[in-house]
Amino acid sequence: MDLATAAAVLGMSRSAAYKLARRDAFPTPLYRVGARYRVPTAPILAMLHLPDPAGPGPDAGDAGSVGDPP
Repeated sequence: MDLATAAAVLGMSRSAAYKLARRDAFPTPLYRVGARYRVPTAPILAMLHLPDPAGPGPDAGDAGSVGDPP
């Protein structure tokens, strides 16, 4: 997501987020892509204690049992 969206999700102003980004002090990892900052979604969700919807599903640990009879 972009830095402004990440700031809104975390409850901070856009200008505060850019100041933290310039100081390399934003609370999650940032990537600089050209003139823009990009923020991975997973660390934001982790900060908010929310599950990552792209992460493994509830049966991820049972991947070896796929196709086994009940």
